[in-house]
Amino acid sequence: MKVILVNGSPHPHGCTFTALEVVAAALNEDSIETQFFHVGTKPLSGCIACQTCAKTGRCVFSDGVNDFLELAQQADGFIFGSPVHFFSIGLFLAHFVWEIVRSA
Repeated sequence: MKVILVNGSPHPHGCTFTALEVVAAALNEDSIETQFFHVGTKPLSGCIACQTCAKTGRCVFSDGVNDFLELAQQADGFIFGSPVHFFSIGLFLAHFVWEIVRSA
């Protein structure tokens, strides 16, 4: 079994990553393979509603979304971690999830 831990923080080794590391350690104890994917360190392009993702399953922009979609095919599960800003998930992760949903 493989789980991808998605760090939605722009700080690759900040508090969100530290929390995800604790989760990864617990999963690894149960022989579950884990892999980190950092969202906040990769540029994400804004959607231009070209509908390419709906036709091809890939964003027209070569950004982190396409990398994640390829990696996701090998995973059995996902855990998303995000800093909380103004009672909501961080902008990087919100945009990233929106792009994934449009491309799926």
